[in-house]
Formats: sequence, structure tokens, C-alpha cells
Amino acid sequence: MEIKPFTRITEKPKHERVRPDFGANGGRYGQCSFACGRRIALALIVLASAVSSASAQPRVELELITEEGAPATIAHQWGAALSDLRLGNLRIRAGRPGDRVEIQQRGSGDSATYLVTGALTARSTLRLPGAEFRLGDKAGLSAWIAKLKEGGETRLNEREAAFGMTPTQLVAVHDALKVPVTFATKGQRSFDVLKRISATLRLSFLADTEARTAMGGDDPVLDELQGLSAGTAIAAVLRPLGLVMVPQKQSGGEVRLWITDVRRSQESWPVGWPSTSSPRETLPELFAFAKNVAIQDTPLDVALEAIGQRVKAPLLFDHNSLVRQRIDPATVNVTLDDGRTYYQRIIGRLLNQAGLTSELRVDDAGTPFLWITTLRRN
Repeated sequence: MEIKPFTRITEKPKHERVRPDFGANGGRYGQCSFACGRRIALALIVLASAVSSASAQPRVELELITEEGAPATIAHQWGAALSDLRLGNLRIRAGRPGDRVEIQQRGSGDSATYLVTGALTARSTLRLPGAEFRLGDKAGLSAWIAKLKEGGETRLNEREAAFGMTPTQLVAVHDALKVPVTFATKGQRSFDVLKRISATLRLSFLADTEARTAMGGDDPVLDELQGLSAGTAIAAVLRPLGLVMVPQKQSGGEVRLWITDVRRSQESWPVGWPSTSSPRETLPELFAFAKNVAIQDTPLDVALEAIGQRVKAPLLFDHNSLVRQRIDPATVNVTLDDGRTYYQRIIGRLLNQAGLTSELRVDDAGTPFLWITTLRRN
């Protein structure tokens, strides 16, 4: 697999169109379950920050003290093990009263220097703040140093969230993807829509060869995404193409958006998030009582479009699931007798006649919309 970087989606890939298989997971939004989405959504409320990228990196210096009972050969063994980790300085000495394992920081940002005091123990291990390593665990030690360079002691204490990022990094990506789509999308070529949206973002992209091929056809965008956030819109455009968007943390801490086949990633940016508020608070128009709503033998998509205008929320279809279940809203006619009820129930009755259901979601900026999917999920 070849992965090529590109700052923006700028030109149509010159590949023969290959229609990808949606796979068994196409019925879920990305590979992120609803529970996963809730956990991420809660994390997004807690923290806020910005993604940064820089060529220079902070400096890490190690001073290791040998504890009482440590083997005589321990200094030589650990000196050799640490020799190729590109440390700013390495010193090993005998322990003294008052020594303690700690991190001291001088300076800030990319010019920061972290002075780390560690201990070589009687078990031949290296004890550092918050971690202990055995000889040979070069990968674990390298990861510890990388985290320290990335965000100091605070970063070492942060737990990983989705996509292998910290909650702070995840919030930064989420905030970057809040930018609204300001143009009409339905019926436009998918690649052209992706190109225009990507030009509004400060994050850059990566795409593998298969993704470039899938994006290179003339497939139109099937939903109207104007007014929704860039992150939700990109995920919605990519999904029918068999593609997903995955935030990836690069070396040095930069985050890029990787576009790839749905089967290549265990997690992906979803088409919307579960709301942390009640449905009535999220979209009160759903619970308004309808007047003079009588539908007789009308195509489902036409009926839903009219109701969508009344509830003032976009309606997005889970096209992958609809294709698998052979459901076409343009060819399924629905009927609804005139009666006084609220719009949520009307939508539910109409969808049920076609074997469909709806979920209330919000985009990256908190704008509500309805996700129309199949009752059967396989």
C-alpha cells in the first residue's frame, strides 16, 4: 500500500474507477460504535486546545542514580541500551541521600529541556516518573521519551483516547472540523465537494492509492450537507465510496487526516455524534405537534424532504445499509392518515413502512440532524 501526503485535495486523481466493496461494517458510522461515540463526545466537552506542528523538538536529558543493591554491571548495561535514543545528555552516578525520581523543566515549547532523574534498581530495571522499564524494552522507553517531548509531565499522565490521541489532541481535531460547509452539495461530484471542504481546513490530509482511486470517479454526493460541519460532511461523502477519515498523530505531534478504505482502520471519524442532551433539548421541533399532515401514496424521499423542512434539521441517509437491504426511498411509497401528533412520531411511522428508522445525532459543531438507517443492521 502506498500512502501519499497532500496538504489539500487539489486535483482529480487520474485512476480508472474501481467501485469498492462496502464490507460488513458499512452499517455502522465509521468503525466507532455508538458507545464509543458517547465516550468521545464526553471527552470533547472536558478539554480544549489546538494542534501544533513544529520541526524542532524539546530536549531530554537523563541523570540515572544507582540504588543500593544494584548489580555492578548495571551502569554499563543501561548506558549501552540508552546510547541510540538521541538523548541530549546521559549521566549515571551512585545514589546520594535526598535523591528522588523526578522531572524538571527548563524553558517551554519546542525549546524546552526536560531534566529527568531516574533510578537503576536492584532488579536491573530503570525507574522513571510514572513508569518502570526492563532491559530490552527499548520500544516502551522510546514511547515514554516521545510523550515527554510531546507535552511534558502532563502528557505522561494523560490517558489515551480514541485514535491513539489524548483527549486534548482529540478536542483540537474536533474543533478544527467544526468549520461549516457553506455551499450546496447534493448532486455535486464527490471529489469536487471534498476538494472545496478540505480547502477550508487547517489540517492536512494523507491518502493511500486505493482511496485516491475511489475518490476519482464521478459519483455524486447523495445528501444535502450545507450547514453541517466539515468533519461530519467529509465522513458522509466518503462513506458511500467505501472510505473513511481517520485522524493520525504523526511523529512530532502533528495530526493529519488519513483517508483510506473502511476495512483498513478499526476507528474512523463518524457521521455525527450522539447528543449529550435529551432529544427534546437537542431538536425541540421534533416534538412540535403537526397540523394538516396527510400523506397518500407518496415517495418516501419526497415526504421526508417536506417534513425535514418543518423540523428544521437535515436528513442524512445511511446509503450503505440501504443498498445492502435493497431499499430505495425514491421508489417506496408511504401513506399517513391525517391526525394530530408530533413530528418525531410521523417520521417514525413513515420510515417503518420502508423498513427504516432514524437516529438523532449532532455534527462536530452541535448542529442536530437525523440519520436514516435500516431496521435490520446486517
